[in-house]
Amino acid sequence: MPPFVLVDGSYFLFRAFHAVPPLTTSTGLHTNAVRGAIAAIQKLMRRIQPTHMAVIFDTPEPTFRHELSPIYKGDRPSMPEELSQQIPYLHALIRALGIPLHMLPGAEADDIIGTLAKRAEALGHQVLISTGDKDMAQLVTDKVTLEDSFKERPLDVNGVFEKFGVWPNQIIDYLTLMGDASDGIMGVPGVGAKTAAKLLTEYGSIGGILENVDKIKGKVGLNIKENVDGIALDHQLASIVIDLDLTFGYDDLKLQDPNVETLRHLYTELEFRNQLQSLDHPNNPNNAAYKQTAKAITKEVQQPTVEAEQQASVTSSDDQLGQATYHTVLTQADWDALFNRLNTEKRFAFDTETTSLDYRIAQIVGFSVAFDAKDAYYVPLTHDYEGAPQQLDREIILAQIKPILENPTINKIGHHLKYDAHVLENHGIQLQGWYFDTMLASYVLNSVATRHGMDDVARLYLSHLTTTYEQVAGKGAKQKTFNQIEIETAAHYAAEDAHVTYRLYEVLDEKLKQHPELINILHNIEMPVARVLTMMEENGIKLDLSFLDQLGNEFAHTIQNLENEITEMAGESFNVSSPKQVGEVLFEKMGLKGGKKTSTGQYSTSESVLEKIDHPITELIIEYRGLSKLKSTYTDGLLKQANNDSQRVHTSYHQALTATGRLSSTDPNLQNIPVREEIGRQIRKAFVAPEGRVLLAADYSQIELRLMAHFSQDEALVHAFNHGQDVHRRTAAEVLGIALEDVTSDQRRQAKAVNFGLLYGMSEFGLTRQLGFSREESRAYIAQYFRRYPGIYDYMERTRQVAREQGFVETVLGRRLYTPDILASNKMIKQAAERAAINAPLQGSAADIIKMAMIAVEKILPKDQAKMLLQVHDELVFEVDENIADELAPQLAEVMQSVLQLSVPLIVEVGKGKNWDEAH
Repeated sequence: MPPFVLVDGSYFLFRAFHAVPPLTTSTGLHTNAVRGAIAAIQKLMRRIQPTHMAVIFDTPEPTFRHELSPIYKGDRPSMPEELSQQIPYLHALIRALGIPLHMLPGAEADDIIGTLAKRAEALGHQVLISTGDKDMAQLVTDKVTLEDSFKERPLDVNGVFEKFGVWPNQIIDYLTLMGDASDGIMGVPGVGAKTAAKLLTEYGSIGGILENVDKIKGKVGLNIKENVDGIALDHQLASIVIDLDLTFGYDDLKLQDPNVETLRHLYTELEFRNQLQSLDHPNNPNNAAYKQTAKAITKEVQQPTVEAEQQASVTSSDDQLGQATYHTVLTQADWDALFNRLNTEKRFAFDTETTSLDYRIAQIVGFSVAFDAKDAYYVPLTHDYEGAPQQLDREIILAQIKPILENPTINKIGHHLKYDAHVLENHGIQLQGWYFDTMLASYVLNSVATRHGMDDVARLYLSHLTTTYEQVAGKGAKQKTFNQIEIETAAHYAAEDAHVTYRLYEVLDEKLKQHPELINILHNIEMPVARVLTMMEENGIKLDLSFLDQLGNEFAHTIQNLENEITEMAGESFNVSSPKQVGEVLFEKMGLKGGKKTSTGQYSTSESVLEKIDHPITELIIEYRGLSKLKSTYTDGLLKQANNDSQRVHTSYHQALTATGRLSSTDPNLQNIPVREEIGRQIRKAFVAPEGRVLLAADYSQIELRLMAHFSQDEALVHAFNHGQDVHRRTAAEVLGIALEDVTSDQRRQAKAVNFGLLYGMSEFGLTRQLGFSREESRAYIAQYFRRYPGIYDYMERTRQVAREQGFVETVLGRRLYTPDILASNKMIKQAAERAAINAPLQGSAADIIKMAMIAVEKILPKDQAKMLLQVHDELVFEVDENIADELAPQLAEVMQSVLQLSVPLIVEVGKGKNWDEAH
């Protein structure tokens, strides 16, 4: 009969953390300790094959030993965050594997192990204690063996004597005499391991030593006499408790069946790919510890026979994902069968495989389809590696499916359908029937629960680790494009995409049904907006390339002048673009105060650091950096990104990125042009209308302040907007107690800073920095502000409370904006989460409104005479025929103002010009 196994879980945790190289998941979670400890435990189980066992852990609570000695374990360093974050996962995995796990506040793992070992021994069982702790050698008997499972070295009674020179029943005395600095056991000065063993061999025990202390010559004898009280205390500290009052014993510690679904979720989050696969492969040797209980899933696996051009199929064996067969369509007969199904089914998941992630140049290599969770199909069309088999003709196949893809009554399911729509557009196909985008569904359900790429969403909602592109294509410079990947490999990857998309549709659709307001946001806002964005991205906006080139030269000249001023002021030449050299010049050579080194040993020269230094050189460095970034991002960047033929630049809009529903853009990023500065206005002049057309810019006026009025129902704020008053002038009058007509422009500016600052949770300190107030003046201004606008104060308090209670706030349409850090123990993180929670309904509602406007406006634009080009913050930019601009402008304003009824009116201002700056 195998022994009863007791595992020192805390030892396994620390041993694995220091033995296994650092490992993290794609989300930044450290996993080396979990991976190493679980591997060691399972290896032990495979070797011993126990029927009863337990893994025992320490708890953070102090024990009786801490009360006995204030220095007990006092020298041990605090646990690093990289380790502490892994403990809950290790505990959860052990329990999910069916292994009993125990810990007891106030008791150490040693004490629980000692008590359980003695109980089992009394029942006649052999016991194996797995630990690296030498203290536990005191528990060794004829029935209790010790081993360090990382080294597989058993320690029986004779083994203890061979290792320490004393017998197990002398170990407590041995530890007491020699001490243990890591545990805070002082020991007798001058007594080491050899002296302790010699004394115990001669006198048997500490009692015998004390009785014969006069016979012990020299310093050792004297030290023993002077440390009698310390010896008594150390003896208590070194003694493992073997009679704890435990509510469980040997009979309660039988191994249980593993919880496969819990393991699936944990392995997925931890990204333990091999362990996840082993769940459905009960004969896998990695699964031997619990193969008798793992789910057995019958699989049909057929290897592709490319030479015979036969149907190839592989099987997904992920039970949570759903058992499915993947087919590769290479023959005309197989295509005819699939095409017939495409013609008759009313709904399917669809995904393209292409030559590039850049939608502007991507060409179709193949496509995959899934009609249900049982089968998925990959149709390779242009794989062109050496030895690639004959494939179906791309132009013929695409011509056949064009009517299906353009049929609005056939529902298409996809993950990031906007990309697929662009790719199809490159081949003359306009995708219709956008039904369900699983990327957008995930985003609408919870924008911050995960990133929303397929790999991340499948991990969260299906507990499935997808095959990544790097796994099939390689990494870095040697990474293949999809057309270079062997069809056998590509087929599984591509079919899995369609299969996963279909399963995500099933799961996310069910989750959305529990929240009708979120169904509305997905189907009536996000999905239609995705289609509008596709058109906007295709349209692009024209650039004045010669103006950009001239502006870039002006920037370069100014940057050079700034660099000359900076180096002259510093008294030496250095690379102003190098943070390292800037830090050395400012804080070492110039001796300026305020320098702090980072963990890399370099001085921090961030803008926040430079702003606090009272020296003109730092202002010049900040200006230099800002202008250099504008030049590289916009004047240089736009010239590179412009299409050579059309001179248009096509930004990419991202719907599933921000926490609040706001759109973001890249290549180029048009959200970060500093519009309120003259330099930003210069950049906007480069965006132009072609001959015969003008740009119209339609901008929601003060939309977040209007939303604050709606949410807060503050009487003064609502009254100001409903009566067309200048809300900033009204605020200054309210706070300062003066008439509207007496408000100066400077007082209006201050009130404007407060109005907008409070939307983003600006503090007294922030107001002090921005307006130059003293802290007392800022505190008084804000206090008076809230006295005059009590509804705003109530909104802020109410929103904080709602966020704390339910973990999310909502936009005016019911979009949920989650606040995961609202209960953080760190005060700064918590306060930042509270500020975000206050602003989120305002910013999120503004995002909903601009999206509704995009959908509504697109419907009234006269085709071929006007098109939507850009969405930036609360502004839409259109390119329209010059002869209809004046007629269209008020129509745009009217439509945008009427998309949603609030307690105060929405106001849209429309400007016109030959370039964006003029129109804005």
